[in-house]
Amino acid sequence: MENAFLEEDAIMQLCFVTDDVERTAAWFGDLIGRSDITTAKAADPAVAKAKYLGKDAVVSCKIKFMRFGNIDLEFLEPGPEPSAWRDLLGQRGPGLHHIAFRTSDMTGKAAYLTGKGHPLIQSGEFDGGGGRYAYFDTNSQLGALIELLEFDRTPTQSV
Repeated sequence: MENAFLEEDAIMQLCFVTDDVERTAAWFGDLIGRSDITTAKAADPAVAKAKYLGKDAVVSCKIKFMRFGNIDLEFLEPGPEPSAWRDLLGQRGPGLHHIAFRTSDMTGKAAYLTGKGHPLIQSGEFDGGGGRYAYFDTNSQLGALIELLEFDRTPTQSV
């Protein structure tokens, strides 16, 4: 069966939402014996142009990454404002938030997912204006969201 969704045979990222990103990333690094944890910066609100549940939103978070081959493991602590991240943390506590796939056609893939009954929950731009993200509701099927990541240029390191 030809897949109309995947552009490449790869998962780009797995993200875990937590109430303390420093503690969680340090614990995980210690557990697996790695200290190569990278801190990422979330985009400022004027750059992010975030939308949450279809409305303009200000969302914030703290982010840490670890790279495993071609997959980024992301740890994310949401800010206090309403967001897809805050939703999961409030409903279920810390846990898997999303599985991310890279796309070169955000508009087309978003239409595909919404057409399959998975509404857009949150979207925005990356720090530095290098691309964008969008979360789609697949919680009842996966217990996590699907994230699409679209880049305006080829990233040279973790997102």
